[in-house]
This record gives sequence, C-alpha cells and structure tokens, in this order.
Amino acid sequence: MKADRNRYIIINMKSYSESFGRSSTEIASYLSEAQEEYGVRCGVCPPIPWLRETVGSGVDVYAQHCDPNEPGAATGFTSPEMIADAGASGVLLNHSEHRMKLYEIENVIDRSRAAHLRTVVCADTPRAVAAVCALNPDVVAIEPPELIGSGISVSMARPEVIVESIAAAMKSGSGTTVIAGAGISGPADVKRAYELGAAGVLVASAVVKSRERRKLILEMASELASAEKKNHIS
Repeated sequence: MKADRNRYIIINMKSYSESFGRSSTEIASYLSEAQEEYGVRCGVCPPIPWLRETVGSGVDVYAQHCDPNEPGAATGFTSPEMIADAGASGVLLNHSEHRMKLYEIENVIDRSRAAHLRTVVCADTPRAVAAVCALNPDVVAIEPPELIGSGISVSMARPEVIVESIAAAMKSGSGTTVIAGAGISGPADVKRAYELGAAGVLVASAVVKSRERRKLILEMASELASAEKKNHIS
C-alpha cells in the first residue's frame, strides 16, 4: 500500500541499550510491514553506528542529530553531507536531549535541503513551533519536555499544546507538517493526537523498550490509519 504522506509514525531509538545490535533493522522491518499494511508513512531514527545498515529497509531513515559544521576539520561532528552520503532519508533536529540554536537549525535545514534530506525538527512549545516553521522544515514535532519518557502522552495530558501548535504552523504559511511526541505510549495516544489535528507521532521508549515491538507498532499504525480528525483547524 502506498504510504500516506499525511500520517506519520517515526520511532526515535535514542541511545538506549535496547537500541544496540540488530534492533535498528528489526524495528525498521516492523515499520515497513506497518507501512505496507496500513499505508502510514513510517520512519526510524537509529543510533549513528547503525544508520547505514538500516538504510534500504523501505521506510524513512533519519539521523538522530546533525551538526552545522562544514565538512573538514571538525572531529566528532556529523554534517548533513555525511548523513546524505550514508544514504539516510533525513535528519532529526533540536530534540530536547540535544538542543540547537535557531541559527544552527536554519543552517542544517538549508544544507539538508540541498543534500535532498528531509528535516524533522522538535519544538517544546507552540511559540517554538512558530519560530521553527519560519525556517521551512518538512516536519515539526511538538514535544513538551516534561512529558518525554513519562508514559503520560501529550495528546492526553496537554491536548491544547497540539491544537495551538497546529494553529501556529498554519499561521506561518510554511506548509510544515506537525506531529506530536512526548509520552506517546500506545494506540489510543496515537489516535487522539491525530484527532486533535496532528499528522502523526514521534515515539521512543514505548516501542524501543517493549518486548512486543511488532505488535505495538502494528497497533499504532492501525489506529492512525483509521483515525479521523475531530478538531482539525481550517
């Protein structure tokens, strides 16, 4: 089934010990299955050491971070050009665990676009969403930091943050897609986020640490595929 570019599930694997070894390709294979069965656009953010081997899985593969440094004498930094050379689809930027300055985000977005990489930028408030949308990323993920890893989802605990973020994005006129993250733990959280107007979700520990990864991914994709927006702002 062709992936719906307006419904997203992206798994950020972070640096959990559960992300080591074959976990990246395993999760990518489950996402590929979900994408094929439900038509939801899926992506994975593996740790850098497993980035290249995850490419070719049939889903979007994003680097978890990217630096604004130009190629050259920059030990330990990762440029957009390096990410593109590894075959990745895009980059995740400005996660609350790896914050960036606005000018750095702009630099990486511009160079990523030139390298044909998609950009997913995290923002912690609706105001930050507006600032990020002015830079024209492909996707912005609204993630209140206090809910990250809490098991309490933004779609249930702070629905107004999603609604206000979507309004801010639409007001910007950028065409940037808004997804929701922070505490997303199950299918009900995914469905509620979409009902509120988000195009999908950014998920981490709930999937990465799960002993039933495939089941959870497929359930989330099923709920997202069948959900309908109830409070969509037009």
